[in-house]
Amino acid sequence: MFKISTKLSIMISIILAIIFLIGCILIATDLPRITNALINVDDGIGNRENITLGGRIFVHILAYAVLLDVAFADIMLLFLLMRVKNSLVFTAISVSLIRGVSWCCMALGLFFGLLGIYFQLSFIVAFAGLFLGICLRVTKNVIEEATIIKSENDLTV
Repeated sequence: MFKISTKLSIMISIILAIIFLIGCILIATDLPRITNALINVDDGIGNRENITLGGRIFVHILAYAVLLDVAFADIMLLFLLMRVKNSLVFTAISVSLIRGVSWCCMALGLFFGLLGIYFQLSFIVAFAGLFLGICLRVTKNVIEEATIIKSENDLTV
């Protein structure tokens, strides 16, 4: 299997995270039109045919909440990648960044769960977001434990 260097892998991840953040910013500029298009699409799935004005406002608010949450998680990932690039993985700050991303995934699960009122397929995304949040919590706990062990080892030297 093709293997690239760690430095190149980190750089690719940083570039992708920046592109993703730019995409979030671009989507934010046209989110109401995108949200209306999603509401109006006739896919035979969901309860959108008689969505009220209040329901449309609710969906718009959730769309902005999702986008803000994703952008915030992406920014935390960028900070984490910079820390990895500088060999600062096993630190309390890195653990906090992973914790923050995991909570963002949990929030996404909640937001998409609420969107399930009108978009039933969003329950799948909610499940995936919650599962990813749990996986990141486990990863955070492993990194946190490794940080404690590293700290203890640094003190014994």
